[in-house]
Amino acid sequence: MGAEDERPAFTIPYESQGGASTTKTLALLSQAETDHRLTEHQSSYTVGRKANPVLRYDTNFLNSNSPIEDDSCVVVSPIYRTTSLPSLLTICIQLQVLERDPQSKVSGDLTSRLLSSSLVSYVARELDLVYRSSPPYSTHPSAPPKSSSPSFWTLLGASSSPSQSPALDLVDPIVQTAIKNGFDRMDDEIVNAPVRLLEKMHKEGKVRKPLVEMGGMSTEQTEALTTLLPALSGSCALLAFLDAGRNKLHVACTGDSRAVMGTWEPSAKGGGGKWRAEALSEDQTGKAPKEVERMRAEHPPSEADTVIARGRVLGGLEPTRAFGDARYKWPLGLQERLAEAFHPGSVRGRPRNYLTPPYVKATPEVTTIDLSQGISPPRKSLSSFLPVASSSEPLPPQATRFIVLATDGLYDRLNNDEVVSLVGAHLSGLRGPQSRSTVLSHISASSPTASLGPSHTHAPRQEPIRGEPDPYIFEDGNLGTHLIRNALGGAKREQVSALLSIPSPLSRRYRDDITVTVVLLGEGKGTEGGTGGVYRRDDVPLKSKL
Repeated sequence: MGAEDERPAFTIPYESQGGASTTKTLALLSQAETDHRLTEHQSSYTVGRKANPVLRYDTNFLNSNSPIEDDSCVVVSPIYRTTSLPSLLTICIQLQVLERDPQSKVSGDLTSRLLSSSLVSYVARELDLVYRSSPPYSTHPSAPPKSSSPSFWTLLGASSSPSQSPALDLVDPIVQTAIKNGFDRMDDEIVNAPVRLLEKMHKEGKVRKPLVEMGGMSTEQTEALTTLLPALSGSCALLAFLDAGRNKLHVACTGDSRAVMGTWEPSAKGGGGKWRAEALSEDQTGKAPKEVERMRAEHPPSEADTVIARGRVLGGLEPTRAFGDARYKWPLGLQERLAEAFHPGSVRGRPRNYLTPPYVKATPEVTTIDLSQGISPPRKSLSSFLPVASSSEPLPPQATRFIVLATDGLYDRLNNDEVVSLVGAHLSGLRGPQSRSTVLSHISASSPTASLGPSHTHAPRQEPIRGEPDPYIFEDGNLGTHLIRNALGGAKREQVSALLSIPSPLSRRYRDDITVTVVLLGEGKGTEGGTGGVYRRDDVPLKSKL
């Protein structure tokens, strides 16, 4: 008898190809194998750049799909600025593929991969125009007027001052508009690139017959197909832009990934404190009242009952904002023309009640936080995050603020308060198995996040092993791994192992892809050097293990 046969086993419900309900018996991963699955993609980076408030950021991802359809990217880069302020920005993005139709033949990760490599560039290009006080932002309604009083340089006879333009990056609405424009221009490229190419090929007479009649693809048709597929796929995006010079955080959300922030609030009596949880984004779905109201206002009254049906756009797509998903954006008749020319037989028809497109857009909602406001004096350094002995009294925090960016796979299983509590308690020194009440006691009762509970973009997850609510466990140094482990069951090790033992695609009934980035913020008085540059998912080879 082999080692595989000696493993503990468990049973899950299973539907055969014929549609009959049955069960499937699976071998349970060992604890060592479980830990390996949880930690194989984790990474931690320090950013020791001068005047940068980022002390460290931890990343991790866990796939349910094979391969994973989430993606992420972190960029730390100098920027041009007309003032002498520290010129360093940090941009983090989380990308989440939308739930696909089972009949679709289009790969689900095409859009997220394209965004991972290009979205930061589109946003950075717009921000550069802001920092240079260039059009169109120099004429933005919120732009401060240029000074008309004589400057020192004009008094000396110079025709103009070396820098008379106002600092537009001081104006939050202008920065927010730049980020929105970056998102919109990226989506325009994704959605309309195949349209422009089709028109060009028609003019040149290179599209005469459908591919099925031609028996193959020309070079031009291969190029067109490459541009068409990301438009048919779809992705949400969550971007956090930290401007070290202004000490401002801008969070842009398109879809239903989430960002949440924890801020340390010391006790007025001294000797401790608690973390305040603050939501930095709101889910943009057909179940969100604000989005439903917006969607109905953007379409004729005759569509009030169909624009959002059963909590979904036209009864199909749950997120109301997304990149790609062009079948909810293209003008009437265009999708059929593109499909006939480049991808016949594999593209679904337009949704029902598709009358006044577009119904979905990529324009994000942007939240801005002034990080210099309402914060206690931080500690001078960041000490080890390795497990330490449990303590009845929480230790002083190792960072005064942190930001968690995660795809909806995490929020299917944890709400905002739980996420902030888990990270905050970890930073305060909590270790070992802990009850839910103990962990939640680390956040302030005034935290304004209670209304944002678990996300349910997908059907409610099932649990392969039943039991009472799980206690949490504090044993991982990487905060992304810490959140993922506790989302899957925490100290209930058998459940965590069972969830990771279920192979794709069956695992989708129990958990989604999860991608997490945790950014720790401090004083912003680092030294030159340290880790910088760009981190992308592709920097670490993707491994897919069942």
